[in-house]
Amino acid sequence: MLPDEEVLPQVVPDRPLPQSFKDLGLPEVFVANLTLKHCFYLDVFTLADLAARLKLPATVLSQVLEYLRREKFMEARSADPLMPAASALALAHRQALTEAGKRRAAQLLEYDAYVGPAPVPLEDYRGQVRRQELRRVEVTPARLAAALHDLVLDPSLLARLGPAAASGKPLFLYGASGNGKTSIALRLTQLWDDAVLVPYALYVEGHLIRVFDALTHPLWPGEERSEAADRRWLRCRRPVVVAGGEVTLDLLALSFNPTLKYYEAPLQLKANNGTLVLDDFGRQQASPQALLNRWILPLESRQDFLCLHTGHKFAIPFDLFLILSTNLEPLSLVDAAYLRRLPYKIQVPAPSREQYLEIWQRVCGLYGLEWDPDSGAHLLAHYYGDQRPLAACHPRDLVEQILTHARFHGEEPRLSRESLERAGAAYFV
Repeated sequence: MLPDEEVLPQVVPDRPLPQSFKDLGLPEVFVANLTLKHCFYLDVFTLADLAARLKLPATVLSQVLEYLRREKFMEARSADPLMPAASALALAHRQALTEAGKRRAAQLLEYDAYVGPAPVPLEDYRGQVRRQELRRVEVTPARLAAALHDLVLDPSLLARLGPAAASGKPLFLYGASGNGKTSIALRLTQLWDDAVLVPYALYVEGHLIRVFDALTHPLWPGEERSEAADRRWLRCRRPVVVAGGEVTLDLLALSFNPTLKYYEAPLQLKANNGTLVLDDFGRQQASPQALLNRWILPLESRQDFLCLHTGHKFAIPFDLFLILSTNLEPLSLVDAAYLRRLPYKIQVPAPSREQYLEIWQRVCGLYGLEWDPDSGAHLLAHYYGDQRPLAACHPRDLVEQILTHARFHGEEPRLSRESLERAGAAYFV
């Protein structure tokens, strides 16, 4: 938590509804062009239709529509024959593009095909990210225990994970495959249970960057938002971005769509105020050294630099909890100088015999099987020891094989020596 600053409430305050172009922070011509593009896809529309699509207040849109009418891009339309009982006032609000307006809108769509809610200016975004930084939410032992309650972990491991998450600095999880590194990483993202504001898109030097992603930014449930709220911002849960072997350096840069002519935000921009989990670190298409080189300065300065295809470079906040997870030997990936920049390096060990059997009992309970201690002892004696190390994922994988076999043969699933030996013969090499 930042010194001398209060913890954010669970529901972040809305940004106020802009009442003028100055409050909006966008050029008037840009808003007029975006409105024209929306109108192109509407046969007949009203002010309310455009306000809903653009997420802009009627006070601002009224000025835009007046300008478009003066430019002969828009005209009033007569009554809707399907609504003969509509009032004269309602009919007066019906608008449509003129032929000149359609031609102008088509030209604009060739230049930039974005037709979505109005963006927010970069400066507003920077300020909002600062106001809802991860460090403003306190990570406590109780929150850590709640997030990891369904995992069987050694208390000493919990004692190391807590300070790492509270610091907000990069966490490097390593250890043999199948012992819960990914499960731990995903559950650590639940430590922050408050809401943040996320814009639909950013406006940077006349260009649009789409930020909101429904998968990355789940909407905050519950209460209705105030009518006085700026609808260009969505109230969401803190984002969680999970990436694996598909990561390339291109995914960390702005992605310009040559057909639609606007940008998609990179992974770290979508993860701002949240968590970025890079699973299977070392197996990406980009080398570990290249990825760490890309992030060294942002991790230290808490800001990143992106570049438009025009060459214009600009700074964005870099406020995220970065978790790297690998089953490879750390020093085989990067040298000591790189590892020094990852302050929290935590090994996730294989479970002990007691922990392994506890995992078995939990998995059986989860899948509705009766736990049999004798079968568990037989499994340990027959398949482990000098043959192979224990792994936390084995109970789940073996139980799923038992269930699949029983379903295929129309039998009642049961944990026994016979079913374990059959599953083990298919599962273990």
